[in-house]
Amino acid sequence: MDEADPPPRKFILKAKDFTRENVPSTPPPPTVHEVLQANLTVQKSVEPEVLPHLHDRRTKRRQDYWITMLAGNLLAAGCALLLPLNADAIVGLLAFVALFNLGLLWVMFQVMDKY
Repeated sequence: MDEADPPPRKFILKAKDFTRENVPSTPPPPTVHEVLQANLTVQKSVEPEVLPHLHDRRTKRRQDYWITMLAGNLLAAGCALLLPLNADAIVGLLAFVALFNLGLLWVMFQVMDKY
């Protein structure tokens, strides 16, 4: 370093004061109870006072279930009478009957909507 060279300059930022704006004029945020009360008043103004009478629709689902179950089980019994009875056929028919009955029960009363 040469004696004639000046020392390097150090650049720093000047401290700046920030002033807050609009602090006294902002209202406090609404509480949870106030928001829920406002939602309830809007909901009451939109919805009717009493719900309309909802009729319970009677379906033929139970009747259709029994007819289909009897038809499937009669089909399995007919196959048992016509096919030669060995261990494989008996196990296969029992598995078909079990899966058919459980699957039909699940589909008719869990998967399908009232029709």
